[in-house]
Amino acid sequence: MTRTTLAPGAGVAEEIGRQDDRAGDDGRGYERDETDRFRQLVRQLTDQGDGLAAAAGRQARRTLAQMAPGALRQPVLLLTRPLTVTPPLPAGPVAGGSCGDCGGAGGTTIDTSSGGVSRQHWQTCATCNGTGAA
Repeated sequence: MTRTTLAPGAGVAEEIGRQDDRAGDDGRGYERDETDRFRQLVRQLTDQGDGLAAAAGRQARRTLAQMAPGALRQPVLLLTRPLTVTPPLPAGPVAGGSCGDCGGAGGTTIDTSSGGVSRQHWQTCATCNGTGAA
């Protein structure tokens, strides 16, 4: 017995879409029919509310500020997380190690004492710019 498998052909999804568009009460498609019914319902409720408000000598409320004075809106939903930008690492020896010239001190004390006068000053390491890191 030989089995024949049918390869999916282009247009299958399009045909299903066309069938869906022809369906519904009036052949206009389910999506369109449901949308029209929803719009009719909203229009009826709006007209009814406008009529009741006019009978009471008022105007129907349309905005959030009119419907709920003093209400605070929630912030806009952000679909991305904040990006953290880190500065590039300097090229050179492995990070976290200590400078080979100053031993991690960031510099050295220079002694220029002479003639009984004591003189010392700090000189920043040129290799690590005083950070002590490699």
